[in-house]
Amino acid sequence: MSTVLVWGFAEEELGFRDRDGTTYPPTGAFPEGRISTVHDDLTYALAIAAGFTITDSHTLRIWDQLVDSEVLPSTPISYTYGNAGFYDPPNPLVACIGKNHARQIWPTGHFDPATSAVTSRFGPYSPFFHFPHLNGADLNALRAWAWGETDTLVGYEAYAWGRWSDFTLMQAVQNNGCVITRTVTISMPVPAGSLEAFATYLHTLGDAYSHADCLSALAAQTPPAPWGTHTVPALGDPSLYACDYNPTSPQNDDAHGREFGSVYTDTERTIAAARAIYAELSARSLAREGVYVPLALTTTLRVYLPLVLHQ
Repeated sequence: MSTVLVWGFAEEELGFRDRDGTTYPPTGAFPEGRISTVHDDLTYALAIAAGFTITDSHTLRIWDQLVDSEVLPSTPISYTYGNAGFYDPPNPLVACIGKNHARQIWPTGHFDPATSAVTSRFGPYSPFFHFPHLNGADLNALRAWAWGETDTLVGYEAYAWGRWSDFTLMQAVQNNGCVITRTVTISMPVPAGSLEAFATYLHTLGDAYSHADCLSALAAQTPPAPWGTHTVPALGDPSLYACDYNPTSPQNDDAHGREFGSVYTDTERTIAAARAIYAELSARSLAREGVYVPLALTTTLRVYLPLVLHQ
């Protein structure tokens, strides 16, 4: 056993734990093998409390985490969100006349349309899945698809180009870069209304709370950012307190580091997210897959310790 840092919604130095208890330690480049306490472990605990079976609770937390991870190690077959295909991107030579478009900013170089998962944080659907708006059309569309109220998921793509010296979306926005969004029907690798689809929605619901302050800060900029993104001052971004986060160098006082503990008020959004996720899990449990009545938030948990006799 060892102690590791724990962030709210970001990946930590915690390996993925499979259904059978096998733990796969974090390996490779970020974020391979790393999981989030909220998206993985907390989802599992909340699903059990909401009345789901152990099996279904594992499905929910695994597919929730997969939205970030894309692939999770397992033997003999890894869990994967899969690649359901992407649309051809806009041609910047045609679509960006009068705008800087020397360097592609988004999707990033980490994205490969042939192998990346549809939910990739580096791909064209990243802001739709990872920076949704509370009570917004994006989150509502995901919920309707997750509940099977519609068979299709209508979202949007995000593209950005900038100068050769621009490396981030914020730099492109501030320097007459070419920024494009397109409404599209997103091809998903899991059926609408399935537990896997519902877990996808739970992930995005949590992110909506995690990134709500950041989205407000981005909208207040001049010019405003066209979609949600973290700001990385180390790469030349302006420092936005609500958005600052560098995944290669997480800090206790960055946007995700402030989501746990008693030092920062940001913990309140983690609590609000957990309550919202539990409300959705409870509703789903009662309506469909649940086998037990969900526990009320006022339920007193009792812990029974083994009796040890000393001679």
